[in-house]
Amino acid sequence: MAGKHIDHIAFRVADLEKALTFYTEVMDFEVTDRFFIDFDDNTQARCAALKAKDGQGISVFISEGVGEGGVVREWVKQHGNALHHIAYAVEDIKKEVADMKKKGVQFTTKDVLDSEELTQIFTKPAPETGIIHEIIQRKGSKSFSVNNVKRLMASTKGLDKDAKAGTARKK
Repeated sequence: MAGKHIDHIAFRVADLEKALTFYTEVMDFEVTDRFFIDFDDNTQARCAALKAKDGQGISVFISEGVGEGGVVREWVKQHGNALHHIAYAVEDIKKEVADMKKKGVQFTTKDVLDSEELTQIFTKPAPETGIIHEIIQRKGSKSFSVNNVKRLMASTKGLDKDAKAGTARKK
């Protein structure tokens, strides 16, 4: 798996504004994008992307669930404010995913999710790390694709049962 590097890290939190205050005032990051995701169950996720003010390093993505239930709010209820996933940028996502599947890694969707800006896919939570890993191939300069984020978030619904059973990776 050559050419892989960390693209971003993502957190799910109970209060987006408090998390943004921490990253902007304490960590010296700046907000580069803000948007809402509307889910089919009438819940939402408020999302923000951040980058260090000097433009160096990886991006940070933060989401907060809005409305009763919903995939983001339910995840935060179970895990608290916490790291959700680490995203790894690659040059050839289809090759990377095929290689990972050969090694027993399972994914939350059958196929990669494609948009004009990027292609991405989530692994199921890895028993070795306890978190989801994202594989991402960027095609443009936009930070995130709202449609892909919606589909990725939805694909994580109900994963906690699988993670506890250790089914993210076939042995």
